Parts: sequence; structure tokens; C-alpha cells
Amino acid sequence: MAEPLPVDRPDAFVCGAVGEPGQRTFYLQARVGTEVVTLKVEKEQVAALGRYLAHLVDRLGGAEPDRDIVGLIEPLEPLWAVGDLAVVADEDERTILIAAEELEPFTDEPEGWRPGGFGDDDIDELLGEGSDRGEAHITITAAQAAAFAEQALSLIESGRPLCRLCGRPMEPDRHDCPRWN
Repeated sequence: MAEPLPVDRPDAFVCGAVGEPGQRTFYLQARVGTEVVTLKVEKEQVAALGRYLAHLVDRLGGAEPDRDIVGLIEPLEPLWAVGDLAVVADEDERTILIAAEELEPFTDEPEGWRPGGFGDDDIDELLGEGSDRGEAHITITAAQAAAFAEQALSLIESGRPLCRLCGRPMEPDRHDCPRWN
């Protein structure tokens, strides 16, 4: 298994997007001095992480947001696309660990696939035992988490408006609402 990339208390932890609404690519970025770690994420991951971090900051007693004025640093060269995110809070230290794991490439047939079912060894293999996927462990302060939550909400709200009937994003020129027959 690949060793996780540790990013302990970065100078900044931000999210951002490049492109027009509906065609945007989303990123997470942590900076320590001149070192920049960039990961590609989905819009829904940014939204969920932002909401969860806001909840954690409240549970930790709140924090004044430590806002970053720089934003994303270009060129944007992501290490990989994020598949899974996990978050753990240390209440005593008022820090939050965000573990990001590289997206598993999709294959039509799982490695080890055999008609008739899987054994325990096959399941361990499919779940990533010995995986070479990238992993990053980013430890941020409660103040950075509060700022990230604000930034994530603003970023998501700056996208396409949502249809009030179906809740799906609307295109600028038309919207084929499934509830509008």
C-alpha cells in the first residue's frame, strides 16, 4: 500500500473551480510554503465536505474563519482525482484530519471476478488490500475548516440555478424538467 502524503497544518486549505457553470472542474488545494498539493474532486464532494466541516466547527465551539486571500495556485496539476473522503476531528487540539483517497479506476469486470461468487481473499483484494492508490492526510485548524466551509458554500451557490420543481441544475438556454410534462 502506498504511504499517505502528510500535509500537517498547511498555510492554506481551499477549494475552487475552473470553467463555466455546468462545465466546471473542481479542486481542493493545500499549501505549505511553496509546496502545493492539488486534488481533483467532484462538485458534490466539495459541497458535502463544506457542510460537514461547518458542522464540525460548530461542535468544536466555533471558530473565526482563517480566510485565504490567494485562492487556487496555478498551474493546476492535480496529483489524482479523489474517490473517498474521510474526516476526523481532534477536539483537544481543535484540528481536523481530512483523508482523501484516490479514485479507483472503473473496470468492466473486477479483478478476480469469477462466475459463482467471491471468497474472502477475493473480497479483500477488491476492497483495496495492498492498493497502490494515492492517499493524502491533510490536518487543518478549526479556523481553516470554517473558512473552507464558507468558501465551499459560495462556490456551490455560484453555479447554475436549481429548478424549483425538480431540484436539478438548469441550463441557461433551456431546462427539461421531468416534473413538467
